[in-house]
Amino acid sequence: PVSSDPQVVPDFAPAWATAYQKAKALISDYTIEEKVNITTGVGWANGLCVGNIPPNKNFPGLCLEDSPLAVRFADYATAFPAGIQVASTWNRPLMRARGLALGQEFKGKGVNIALGPMMNMGRVAQGGRNWEGFGADPFLTGESAYETILGLQNSGVQATAKHFINNEQEHFRTSESSNVDDRTQHEIYAHPFL
Repeated sequence: PVSSDPQVVPDFAPAWATAYQKAKALISDYTIEEKVNITTGVGWANGLCVGNIPPNKNFPGLCLEDSPLAVRFADYATAFPAGIQVASTWNRPLMRARGLALGQEFKGKGVNIALGPMMNMGRVAQGGRNWEGFGADPFLTGESAYETILGLQNSGVQATAKHFINNEQEHFRTSESSNVDDRTQHEIYAHPFL
């Protein structure tokens, strides 16, 4: 189990080793096509969740669902405080507790993978989704995401640190170009993901 002490950095090596062995055994008799199918999914919202990977042989399938502050497209879902509000507290135990509560709700709704937290920088007010993230401070964003992820995953739901990297605007987001110099990229935009 993950320690609730914010000073403790968990050792995930044993869990990763176990997960790797389980995954290797699970797909040992899969064809290349079957391996591609369980890593590709069936498209946006082509199932019960926004992301769906259908069952295959002894693989039960996966449900991937938004959102950074509640379970999307679900009835009786709790709307938790937005990331930027939680980060403003600088309270690690609160951040982790929020992540745990979010994770428990995702798990209760049948979600395997929570599509969050959002870790972009929110440096431009017109960003449109800044409330999802933890603000414009790279250190605070990284630490807030870390605590949120530990909480989410302690509930048995996989977290998705998103959106890597430079997804900083909504207007024309599928056709915009993010031209960022190397120093800015490393010191601001990449920092929360380190």
